[in-house]
Amino acid sequence: MAVVFLAGGGTVGHLAPGFAVRDALRAAGHDAVFVTPGEAREAAWFPPDDPPRLRVPAPRLPQGLASKALFPWRMARAVLAARRHLVAARPAAVLALGGWPCAPTALAASYRGVPLHLLATDAVPGLVVRKLARRATTVWLTDPRAAAGLPEGTRSRVVGPLVRRAVTAAVRDPARFGLGEGKATLFVVGGSLGAQGLNTRARAGLVAAARARPGLASRVQVIHATGTDAEADVARADYAAAGLACHVTPFVAAVGAAYRTADLVVCRGGAGTVAELAALGRPAVIVPYPHHADRQQFKNAEALVARGQATLVEEGALDEATFAREVLDVLLDPGALARRVPADTSSAGNADGAATIAAELVRSIGTSGGGPAA
Repeated sequence: MAVVFLAGGGTVGHLAPGFAVRDALRAAGHDAVFVTPGEAREAAWFPPDDPPRLRVPAPRLPQGLASKALFPWRMARAVLAARRHLVAARPAAVLALGGWPCAPTALAASYRGVPLHLLATDAVPGLVVRKLARRATTVWLTDPRAAAGLPEGTRSRVVGPLVRRAVTAAVRDPARFGLGEGKATLFVVGGSLGAQGLNTRARAGLVAAARARPGLASRVQVIHATGTDAEADVARADYAAAGLACHVTPFVAAVGAAYRTADLVVCRGGAGTVAELAALGRPAVIVPYPHHADRQQFKNAEALVARGQATLVEEGALDEATFAREVLDVLLDPGALARRVPADTSSAGNADGAATIAAELVRSIGTSGGGPAA
């Protein structure tokens, strides 16, 4: 049995494709071990009976002068911690899932000669993927446009979006969220870390509409994943005061059921979210994170917008009037919703993509599971 390290974390967006690959590896008789930074919020992202086993406290990319001066020392310490895990477990390969948490384990694997693979899920590869690309045996891409952002000479391969089977297999279940039948259901989600700007605008838009439109609360209900307890407390109180039935929580573990239950989704444009929307064919209003220099979330959303499944609204433009027009008027119009449901989602969530990556990860080492000797 081969052991493969899946290195990453920081957000569910980075971890979710890893879950898909983990399932494919286990189905093939191999072991997949997550290496994460060990932050407290991770407990909500993993099944209670299958938490991440290894931790490497990866340093975040430096912002100020002091953190820049300390960054090389912190990274070296993290790489040494990752190396200890590699020596102990002797994995056959490492799949780095992108983002800052994967960097120490990816570097340690490269230094020790453990086959290193990278996963790039955004239309524009992030900084860590770009910096590590030349060290990788393969950079796996979920969006073919990402190839243009990689260094010359990178060995890349497109496998399409990776969506967890737990998401695609989910069914509509309003009762799971304490909601009833017969109301239009809105799902607001800013990602696993939340999105204060999106939370504030969506909450204000819903509450203002409920007050301005008599009877709206009898027609609309909301699932809102806020990212933090404080944001959840505020949203829950505001919705209750407006008479809106709601399920408000910092994080929705059963995100597939939330998508299936929702008639319309208001969300960020992270690669994982976009892939899940595409796979499930859910109508959406996408409000991309506005502060990425490369506008990666705008690019991620382009395919859904082009096929009419989603509209894109800049966060700064999402005032109460725009929310009423772009979100509530669509939510309450069955014809408008129906026009946004794609006729075919068979190619959106590539069920074989995770299996392809899993097979490649263990192809050259059989089932011995042995990495380089200590």
